[in-house]
Amino acid sequence: MSNRKSSTVQPKTSSASKGVSARVLSVRESLVSIDTGGKAIKKNEVGFICVGNERLMAEVLRIHGNTADMQVFEDTRGVRVGDPVEMSDEMLSVFLGPGLLGQVFDGLQNPLAILARDHGFFLPRGVNVFPLDQKKKWDFTPTASTGDKLVAGQPIGTVQEGLFSHKIMIPFNEPEAVEVTWIQQGSFTVNTAIARIQTTEGAERELTMVQPWPVRRPIPEAMLRRR
Repeated sequence: MSNRKSSTVQPKTSSASKGVSARVLSVRESLVSIDTGGKAIKKNEVGFICVGNERLMAEVLRIHGNTADMQVFEDTRGVRVGDPVEMSDEMLSVFLGPGLLGQVFDGLQNPLAILARDHGFFLPRGVNVFPLDQKKKWDFTPTASTGDKLVAGQPIGTVQEGLFSHKIMIPFNEPEAVEVTWIQQGSFTVNTAIARIQTTEGAERELTMVQPWPVRRPIPEAMLRRR
């Protein structure tokens, strides 16, 4: 069995939810308490409170045994006790990659121009848009070669974005040095695999031009010193 995994990022609107895994216990303005039913959740995990066809994005603030408090990022009118909650098993994150420059985002990294285009000036609840254009192609130029051993934060190549040379880096969450086992040059979308790395344990990981990073997690000090 292959131990290769892909880092391809899916749109925020198709979040990797695990189905209904909790229920609403109480609502106090933007703070919602949920019953997890004994299922494991994490602090700062993203969940979606389901109100009809709307999925309201929220973040876990505190966990108390089988209950948890969540901060909802949208209007909670209509949320009722017993409403289902889908937990994503993912942390609240930003997505880094080509295409960020020149855009204007809201606090959840939704591109405002896309929201206005699709929904007008009155934004409906439960709308989340992936921050990067997933159809546009970018010219990727490798700076690393097959066989190179790199650590988190070191570049594997660059993408020219206007006057800015955007570095595509080894993922920040790689704890040890990795080896580049394959890399390609050309014009690709942000979700296309452009390189493959292998850890010291032999696990392989495909890299794209997008790197998610949890907003509550500081960038490691050792990586900052290498900048």
